[in-house]
Amino acid sequence: MVPTSVDPAARASLDDLRDHDREVLEFLSQDPSTQVAFQGLRRRLGIHPEQLSRALHRLAQDELVERTDLGYRVSRRALGILSPGSLPPAEPTVTILQTSLPAHVDLRGLVGALRGTWIGPLRWYGFAEADEGLRLGWALEDDSLGIEILVRPGQLTMNARVDSPSRLDEATRLGYELFHHVSREISSNTGRGISA
Repeated sequence: MVPTSVDPAARASLDDLRDHDREVLEFLSQDPSTQVAFQGLRRRLGIHPEQLSRALHRLAQDELVERTDLGYRVSRRALGILSPGSLPPAEPTVTILQTSLPAHVDLRGLVGALRGTWIGPLRWYGFAEADEGLRLGWALEDDSLGIEILVRPGQLTMNARVDSPSRLDEATRLGYELFHHVSREISSNTGRGISA
């Protein structure tokens, strides 16, 4: 995981990581733009909350992980140390909905209104800001199914990650429940910060 050109002090820092610290760091490094909520990390990695809290604290002290208002993300320092070739590829997803958004929708306001929400059995997972737009994620408690919304000016795309093809119908149903919540949020809050 560590490139050969890394400064020896940084290499020692990574070599000293505990198992849970390493799991968290590797997971967050898969998508450096993502900010994952504590509970999203707990569900995804299956780490006891106290152990996860200690791991995040140690990683933050070593400046390998940063805490933001939206969750935790890998730091620039960690990205400079880690070898991107050793990270596992992203899990495949399938698009379950793509639609237009009204031009007046303030995407950051929408993210602010939706972050941290639970919709039915879907639990807030995290947020990422990427070149292609703003991504918001939810997952089931057991993380067997995840739904991600990508919003950009005038467009919303919803993708699902399922552990087996037989769960696609369930993902689609939950996706439409989530979309109903998103559209209701846009409609009811146009005068309170969601519209530009």
